[in-house]
Amino acid sequence: MPYREIPHQLAIVNRKCTVDLYIRIREEYRVFAARGAMLPEEQLQRYAKVRLYALVPDDVDPREHQDALLMDILTDEEVSPQVKADIAYQVSMQSIREVFEVTNHRTLSALEKVSKQVVRLILADSRVVDKFIGLSSVDHYTFVHQVKVGLYGTAMAINLFGDSMSDHDLDRLSMGFFLHDIGMTKVPATILNKEEPLLDSEWDTIRKHPLWGQERLRKAAYESDEANDIVLYHHERCDGNGYPFGKTRGEIPLYARICAIADTFESLTAHRPFKSARSPFDALKIMQAEMANEFDPDLFRAFIMLLGPRG
Repeated sequence: MPYREIPHQLAIVNRKCTVDLYIRIREEYRVFAARGAMLPEEQLQRYAKVRLYALVPDDVDPREHQDALLMDILTDEEVSPQVKADIAYQVSMQSIREVFEVTNHRTLSALEKVSKQVVRLILADSRVVDKFIGLSSVDHYTFVHQVKVGLYGTAMAINLFGDSMSDHDLDRLSMGFFLHDIGMTKVPATILNKEEPLLDSEWDTIRKHPLWGQERLRKAAYESDEANDIVLYHHERCDGNGYPFGKTRGEIPLYARICAIADTFESLTAHRPFKSARSPFDALKIMQAEMANEFDPDLFRAFIMLLGPRG
């Protein structure tokens, strides 16, 4: 039974060890803490950068072991919604980084598992949706945006479809929301990181990312109608002023219309070097007052209801 490294966010939750933990000193593994043990804050800080290990049976894949442990945490009623939201965010961020760096079967499969876990988390504890909005990070804006739109879109779809959820593949749909801006990998960093207003030519480049995203998924042999619709059409608008095709409401796939709302809301509430973040309330007011014709009104009302008091 070999020792396998385990991420800190899965090893210790609310200062409690989720499994028997070990540390490695030279070539020897020593007990760090037993499963269920409560660790004092000073000990957590002292070992924050120390690698932790768990014993995993020989016949169990280490990744599957971590996935099972993560699901146990996310569905544990004793774990607070805030902690669940934080962990889901961290795990999603890691998978998004990997997909953006290399889009292939391995990284897409890992993100698929995360998408499934997010769906089950929201189904098991809807309180985490409110916690998603308050999450902040110093990570690269593009990755943060991907993750938050993935979380918002998934929550909105689950809330919207209700009793008809069986008619939709929520796992693949969640995956599509997380992948919506995968085409941005082809946009030069000089444009993505620019603090001044973009030139018309730079906007022309930005507007190509839905097509580039579809091509990236095709080259990775990832076949999903949900992801294809979202990636290709999430910047189309009901009034016909979107891109890349200028489609109108009836021509835009439902899932892409959902993503358009989540995408815009996240962009308005995001912290950017050249733009101050709007509050959720102010973002919704802007969307309603200045962009009302761009969104499906029924879907927009459903999004406001999802946000509850924040809306």
